[in-house]
Amino acid sequence: MEKSTIKTIKNILKYGIVLSGVVLVVLHFIPDSNFTKIWSYLATIALPFVMDFLRIFGLKISNRLEIAYLLFLIPAMVLGIDFNVYSIVYPFDKIVHCASGLLAAFCAREIIDQTSQKSGELWFKALFSICFVAFTAAAWECFEFTCDQIAGQHMQELITTGLDDTMWDIIVALIGGVVGTVLAFPVKRRVQKKS
Repeated sequence: MEKSTIKTIKNILKYGIVLSGVVLVVLHFIPDSNFTKIWSYLATIALPFVMDFLRIFGLKISNRLEIAYLLFLIPAMVLGIDFNVYSIVYPFDKIVHCASGLLAAFCAREIIDQTSQKSGELWFKALFSICFVAFTAAAWECFEFTCDQIAGQHMQELITTGLDDTMWDIIVALIGGVVGTVLAFPVKRRVQKKS
């Protein structure tokens, strides 16, 4: 795929998500509106620029990872939180958390590729990846808890009580992370030459 096509795809995804957030912010201020999650809408506007923010610190992010991240924001933020699909379709939340584990494993691969020798030990790369997935899942649950406490949201009580929801979210993210780690760090078989 040409660079201009990739850039166009990224821009369509990024600014489409931002536009949805802006529209929801406007709808929030209409009297008697059902769109009441202002903090979520503001996050929807900001989150597409996370990869640009990370580039400021010299992190090189592949186009593939950035497109995957932007595609992930659509079900995770726009559909799941902004349009409340999490509370309507029960397995949707768990599917998105599993996908977040996959995405975090591929983020770990990007970090390893940029900060260490590519010929490092596979076991360490896999361990780092799983730990990164666990950290990401825990950080997200802290974000949900903060939104619930400060902004009066109910992110941790969509279907079940807070602790059940939190633990299952972390567990399915780790399952996705294990699958993502296996895909991100394939084991290369050694081919023995016949003498």
